[in-house]
Amino acid sequence: MKWFNFSIQALLLTAMFCGCGTNNQSEMQALEKSERKRLKALVDTDTTIAKPLHLDIDPVQVSPDKFKILLENEHVRVVQYSLKPGEKDNWHTHPPKASYVVSGGKLKVHLENGETLIADEKTGTASWMDFVGRHYVENIGNATVTIVLTEIKAANK
Repeated sequence: MKWFNFSIQALLLTAMFCGCGTNNQSEMQALEKSERKRLKALVDTDTTIAKPLHLDIDPVQVSPDKFKILLENEHVRVVQYSLKPGEKDNWHTHPPKASYVVSGGKLKVHLENGETLIADEKTGTASWMDFVGRHYVENIGNATVTIVLTEIKAANK
């Protein structure tokens, strides 16, 4: 954001010193207001400049037939995830979590940016992941995949 403020200041100084027809205070204020509005519109519409939106889409809420809460307290939420062959869940996100694959299989993960990943989940494996952005999963294998997720709510309270 600092470079935006610098750009506005540089534009205004250039206008003042180059004699671009803005000879009084009210014209300068109108120019500054107009430039701030233009830059705000640029930031609001250009996703490469704007900060990414961090969404929390609870998988238990959007796919309750696939995600089941086994335990929840102030520190963690333990969730069982099951996806039968050919099934898909709905768009969701995940907080930081540990996972344990109860029964493995082949999953296709659809990311928000249009990319897909193939995950060959192996029975008995455990892993850790930080926040996972918006995605949905499709079981492209022949076996029901069941994974237990332990979502971290609070650390060292």
